[in-house]
Amino acid sequence: MTVGLRLAWRLQRWELGLLVASGVALTAMALVLPSLGEAGIGDQRMIVLFLTLAGPVLLGSVLGIGVVAGEVEQGTARIAWALSERRLRWLWFRFWPIALIGVVVALPLGAATARLMDLTSPSDIFMHQMRGPVVALHLVVALAIAVLVGSVIRRVLPGLLLAILLTTALFVGTGQALQPWLREQAVVMPAAERSSEAIVALLDHYHAEVAVDGKLVEVEPRCSTRAECIEAVASLTPAMRVVPGAAYWPILAMEAALTLGVVALCMAATAAITRRWGPR
Repeated sequence: MTVGLRLAWRLQRWELGLLVASGVALTAMALVLPSLGEAGIGDQRMIVLFLTLAGPVLLGSVLGIGVVAGEVEQGTARIAWALSERRLRWLWFRFWPIALIGVVVALPLGAATARLMDLTSPSDIFMHQMRGPVVALHLVVALAIAVLVGSVIRRVLPGLLLAILLTTALFVGTGQALQPWLREQAVVMPAAERSSEAIVALLDHYHAEVAVDGKLVEVEPRCSTRAECIEAVASLTPAMRVVPGAAYWPILAMEAALTLGVVALCMAATAAITRRWGPR
């Protein structure tokens, strides 16, 4: 284990240094922001959350593209493969130390951003891709995709751009694919109860009225003038359609399964591609 970590640091010290420095800086910001009060959070909170979402994609891609494409550009790939007994073993030996370091850096960041969101938006976890273990999962997926793209493109810069594009498309597509399932799990909640109950997804806002059985029913106010609309809405309850917080762990389990599947496919494809380049 120590040998693998030392080798990873020797070959990619700048990339790993950037990963560690970025992770520590973002984690520190997420921990410090709540102490600044409402006036100090605002835009800074959104910057931290955005970087928490984009950071794993960018850093994972930067790290992953150097595993194969970096070695090919530097002319050291065939030497490394010739010294290794099996291509798959070499690939795994290069991949796991970087992935381990990435997970170690990303988990505290995910925990810190989760705390930031809990303090600024009590019990609100609808931005689940910016908190907890999901941050680490995204980094590992980005890393694996970049390794595969690097083995195909064999150039660092074009491969890096393509890897970022593919990883972003995967995450956006995953979010869209979850929407039908989220809507099936959704319930109607008065806006006033949002702070007292954890939610996974805030799907939409609307106005509702209380039915006979005590449940909220969505209402589309019918009015022709602005004054009539204001009067119609005033008699209704501000409400929203949300997914209860209990659905967070099933979502996390689905993302973890997807992560492991994508990583396994990327590593298998990379091994198959690189196996054709000289000795096995």
